Amino acid sequence: MEGQETLKAKEIAKAGEKALKDAQKPRKVQDEKHAAEKQVTARYAAVSMLMMVLSEQKFSTEAKLRYLERLPDKRERALATLLFEGTLERLTEIDYILDLFSKTKVARMKPVIAAILRTAVYQLRFTDKIPPSAACNEAVILTKKFGLSPLSGFVNGVCRAVSRAEEIPYPKKKKNFNYYCSIRYSMPIELVNLLVFQYGREDAEKLFQAFLEKEDCLSAYLLWNRELSKEEFLKQLSKSGCHAEEGHYCPRAVLLSGYDAPERLYGFSEGMLYIMDESSMQAVFAAGIKGGERILDVCAAPGGKTVLAANLLLQRFSEGGADGKLGSVLARDVSVQKLEKIKENIARCALSHVEVAALDGATFSPCDEGKFDIVFADVPCSGLGILRKKPDIKYFMKAEQLAALPELQRSILKNAAAYVKPGGVLIFSTCTVNKEENLGGVSFLQEQCGMRRDSLNPYLSEKLHSDTTREGFLQLLPSVHHTDGFFVARFVKKEGAQHGH
Repeated sequence: MEGQETLKAKEIAKAGEKALKDAQKPRKVQDEKHAAEKQVTARYAAVSMLMMVLSEQKFSTEAKLRYLERLPDKRERALATLLFEGTLERLTEIDYILDLFSKTKVARMKPVIAAILRTAVYQLRFTDKIPPSAACNEAVILTKKFGLSPLSGFVNGVCRAVSRAEEIPYPKKKKNFNYYCSIRYSMPIELVNLLVFQYGREDAEKLFQAFLEKEDCLSAYLLWNRELSKEEFLKQLSKSGCHAEEGHYCPRAVLLSGYDAPERLYGFSEGMLYIMDESSMQAVFAAGIKGGERILDVCAAPGGKTVLAANLLLQRFSEGGADGKLGSVLARDVSVQKLEKIKENIARCALSHVEVAALDGATFSPCDEGKFDIVFADVPCSGLGILRKKPDIKYFMKAEQLAALPELQRSILKNAAAYVKPGGVLIFSTCTVNKEENLGGVSFLQEQCGMRRDSLNPYLSEKLHSDTTREGFLQLLPSVHHTDGFFVARFVKKEGAQHGH
């Protein structure tokens, strides 16, 4: 009996020692990670940001806010941004390469190991300024920093194998066009299938290619200012070291390069310019603002259309139009946080005739029915037109989400149409290239909301005129127009049209 108790005690003691060791292992890993975070490098930040997006489902903007500010050196921030954004942009292709050279497929790797190898492959295959030896060595160092030293040999072996490969055996274009495009242009196969079906092989491939092309200029709108002409403003920008070129489609649009940060541009803090893609500007010009109108922006965030519309009202008023009436803009959005940002921009640009209010566009406001001359409805969408700026969108957008969007869009469009006066204007817009979302919205407004399409040609640059603009809508494509992918349609409310509410 005593022997059995002694044996049992020894087993308990042995089990206790093992449990203690097991408990200490994750603590050791956490301690190593904590020590590493105190010495954040560009590559460490890039890997951490990548894990935030892919493992925690956070957007890239949130990831950059958390980690880039911890890199005091400008060059380190630039390298971290390059590795993070480049890896995210090329993720599908990178995973294809890794699966060719690793016995353990990416899907079965620890998230941190997958992130380290992904950034390493980006350096090895898509940059020409980083020596292969540096990319491989830094990947091994990172593995140890994250407390996974036993896997450093595996990481080193995969990196060296990718580094030694002269060519990558990519899928054959003629054998499986869609799969080829998915890998070579890093697009999820579901999106490739959708866009090839909608645009055809040739145009879809040009679109995929354009999504991978980095923008070399920043698009901005020079807000009207009675004290400073456009020519004088451009001279001041040039003196500050920023190169400015004329925009493609708007008289006061400029393409800026050679700047340090947008916030430091000449005139930015004084409210003389607004950073905005030239595609989004078309929605405001499509409204044909004459001055004195009462305008509603039902999904106002981030606020570009509100600012530009209010500035045009101010310009028309100062030039003596609109029968002496300034007009007003009411900006609404469901996000209180985003409305605060709109308020900041309104104050910066000195637009006192703008009111901001929190309201979900899908919630009907009876007191606003038939009260507005112009209504902007830039409805929530898949965002497939801005993949150059936000490549993480393509990995988050699922088929069920795409299927759910039309119902939300139509609930907002139905309300927006109700707010328009008879004879007034509704501008429907999205930042997607998905025809189902865009043309589906057009059909809904025509058939169920008492709206008729109206030609865009009197309001847009002749460079944009086409058969569709004459019919009242325009699809901008990065592969054709060198802007974001953006859709805009102009409607006029029929006299005597009844709303369903």
